[in-house]
Amino acid sequence: MSCSSRILETEILDMKKIIGCILKCLLCWAAVLAVCFGLLCAAAAVPDGRLEKNLISSADKMAARPPHEHLQKSFYSSVCDNYADAVLLGVAANMSSDDLPRSALDTRYYDDGFGPAVGIKATVDGKPANIDYTRYWHGSLVFVRPLLAVADISGIRLAASVVIALLFAADAVYLLYKKQKAACVIFLVSAVLVSFWYVFTTLEYMSVFIIMLAALPLFVKYADNSRALTLISVGTGTLTAFADFLTAETLTILVPLVMAFFVRAGRGEKPDKKDSLVTALSCMAGWGVAYLATFAAKWGLASAALGRDVSSDAVAAAELRVNGMEEEFSSPIEMMFSALGANLSMLAPTDQKVSAVWILIWLAAFTAVCVMISLSGTRRHNLPKAVMIGIALIPIIRFCLLMNHSYLHNFFTYRALMPSIMAVLGLVWYRVGTAKKK
Repeated sequence: MSCSSRILETEILDMKKIIGCILKCLLCWAAVLAVCFGLLCAAAAVPDGRLEKNLISSADKMAARPPHEHLQKSFYSSVCDNYADAVLLGVAANMSSDDLPRSALDTRYYDDGFGPAVGIKATVDGKPANIDYTRYWHGSLVFVRPLLAVADISGIRLAASVVIALLFAADAVYLLYKKQKAACVIFLVSAVLVSFWYVFTTLEYMSVFIIMLAALPLFVKYADNSRALTLISVGTGTLTAFADFLTAETLTILVPLVMAFFVRAGRGEKPDKKDSLVTALSCMAGWGVAYLATFAAKWGLASAALGRDVSSDAVAAAELRVNGMEEEFSSPIEMMFSALGANLSMLAPTDQKVSAVWILIWLAAFTAVCVMISLSGTRRHNLPKAVMIGIALIPIIRFCLLMNHSYLHNFFTYRALMPSIMAVLGLVWYRVGTAKKK
């Protein structure tokens, strides 16, 4: 066989593998979404009467507290988003076991101007929903609505917090079991720097952390299998779009992906730059396409079920999050930098939305630690620098693109910086070093 024939045969084989991988990704997306929608319908099928007591109890508790409650006044990042949780429970209250699967798609809630918490009680009393919220799947209701049959908002938050704590501890133990001590330390330190414990205060914050923590061991296990990682990324992208309220959505792909590269680097081998780039791009592309396709599926299914187009409202909401201007800013550029500053400020112990002084102090301290780590080590490890820098920049780009949303909701969007911190710390720890002579 001639050399050209062998090359052609190899190219055909590679093309078949790529097509096969794409088909598996499509099947994975469809299967995960079908299961998720089935579970959502099952949650909606819980008899409405069994929820009334805990819906009223939850409404009373949230109505008595500020919509965006600062649990510690000296820390702006300590906000508990009672407003978002009230909206979620309002949607749960408006689902009906008598109208499936329509009520699982027609996600609405009631608010007469006194807030969604008060609106929950009005819904229980028979008031029809007046606020459309069909642009999201509200997938967290898969466990929230059934739990309402036995617990109010406090009990549900506690249950979800226990799940997250157990997953977090299990991931740390798994990394140590895999002899990835440095990766485990970086993971823990990064979680501390984004004030991980405030995630326990609000249901809205929890979905992305549950998905991220569940996906992380899979990325560690299949760190060398790019196709497997891509398939897993498609699944996590689908779950993220299904369950998240646009909080820190990129956590579910970037944190596990960084960890996969840490595992590779821990072997002390110099990375294949091309393979690393292909792995990162395929995983992020798989996640991104699945994420967008899941939203598109919601809008398409809801439009078909309701007999009206819901995509226009969803697109208008997306445009507001990108281009919406707050009155305090004179230009989009000013707002973009303010959004970036507002999120960086949350990494420091400040009570202000934007604090230039605390940003500089935090960056100086973080840089000093990185320099000390870099100068003290003699490790023979390495990370693909271009990939790590790219991952570190993605949350920054996200803040700039969704500047309105990132500025207004900086008290939870800033947690998207966790993989950025991990990537930078990894670059100064996992590197080619010169071993000292004995």
